Amino acid sequence: KRQYQRRVHGDSLPWRHCESQDVKTMIGSRLSRFALRTVGIRGHAASVRANDSGKKYDLFGYEVSTNTAPYIEKIQKTQHYDDAGEIIVQMNLDNTPPDLATYNALLERILNCKSKQAAPVPGENKFCAMMDVLEEMDHRYNIKPNAESWGYVLKDLVATGDFRLGWSIIAAFKSFGLEPPADLVAA
Repeated sequence: KRQYQRRVHGDSLPWRHCESQDVKTMIGSRLSRFALRTVGIRGHAASVRANDSGKKYDLFGYEVSTNTAPYIEKIQKTQHYDDAGEIIVQMNLDNTPPDLATYNALLERILNCKSKQAAPVPGENKFCAMMDVLEEMDHRYNIKPNAESWGYVLKDLVATGDFRLGWSIIAAFKSFGLEPPADLVAA
């Protein structure tokens, strides 16, 4: 009976014979993983919150700016799409999260710029750059790409003649409940 009580009450737990520091480390790492997972889940859905006064606040309670117009103008003036991406980084540093219009301006620059940098980079791919932007929009800022966003991707695929990938983007349009541009589908 005594042996059974020890097992039930925890005297024979595997970490019972460990050093107290090891147990603290193990418990601390479990709590850290839990805390990070919880903050990650909550932080993703509510990275920018609005209150009753219309002001927006980030996850840590700092007020964020919603004036993206000057950044969109800067993006539209860039000659290389790497420079346009740097403006998005600057927006984050200035505590101004990008919105859908900002991301669509970035996608437009990726489509219409001749190259990523002044000297073409070997292996650069506009499609990959655009998909990276769409992924950042959706997963980092919880901004769903609209038909205009996907349209830039489809325009690039039609321009480069990658029709097989173009059909998959058309399927993506439809899966999100969006209607692809008829002129691009016909191309």
